[in-house]
Amino acid sequence: MFKLCAAFAVIVNVGSFAMTVISEDVASTGSVSVRLHKQTMPLHNKNGYVYHKSAYYGNISIGRPEPQVFTVVFDTGSGHLVVPSAMCKTQTCKKHRRYKRKASLTATDIEVDGTRVLPGNSRDQLTVAFGTGQIAGVFVDDKLCLGEHEKQPNLPASDTPGVSSGTSMLQANVNKLSADKEVEHGCLHMRFITAITMTDDPFAQVGFDGIMGLALSSLSQAPPFNLVETGAREGAWHGDDY
Repeated sequence: MFKLCAAFAVIVNVGSFAMTVISEDVASTGSVSVRLHKQTMPLHNKNGYVYHKSAYYGNISIGRPEPQVFTVVFDTGSGHLVVPSAMCKTQTCKKHRRYKRKASLTATDIEVDGTRVLPGNSRDQLTVAFGTGQIAGVFVDDKLCLGEHEKQPNLPASDTPGVSSGTSMLQANVNKLSADKEVEHGCLHMRFITAITMTDDPFAQVGFDGIMGLALSSLSQAPPFNLVETGAREGAWHGDDY
């Protein structure tokens, strides 16, 4: 698993990053940008020195008709989206925005294999241990939008002049969309984890609500939990060919 500080270092050093996924044999290119915010946290060692680690995180929104906005750190060392659940009543969870499943008309409670949870039945749970801390949660399928929850313009590759260091670029190759299929840019349906428990360390101290895993599907419970795989399949950041 990963340490949160390691994920931060990737974003700090690169400033912007690109990921490419080829879906079958037919591909087009596109991108979506997410504006990043910075949190600096002091770390003390035994000799009295104070070090600082920086967290860079951005906004996503989940659900409809009223999107629920969360801040997430984009982590290349994990393969799931994790946000706190309204079912989590601890003080650590209450410090963050919590996902309200009943407020979203597009949400479905699911088991780990994607089947719908039947009323009154117990639910599959997953515990995820990080370098520091862990969460336990249940599974939901809902509509996710990267960045602010309005439609975003198609953007060129990250080396285009004018792209600031505060912008994170996701670059993906996806299937051509049929002319009659409209996709809200940067949005997709995917499975994710809503945390019902979160350890105090580090989640009580961080400024973001959850974690967006950017790793390949080998680090996801299944491909439908993977942002890159699912976004490519649905054409979430379609654009012009190179």
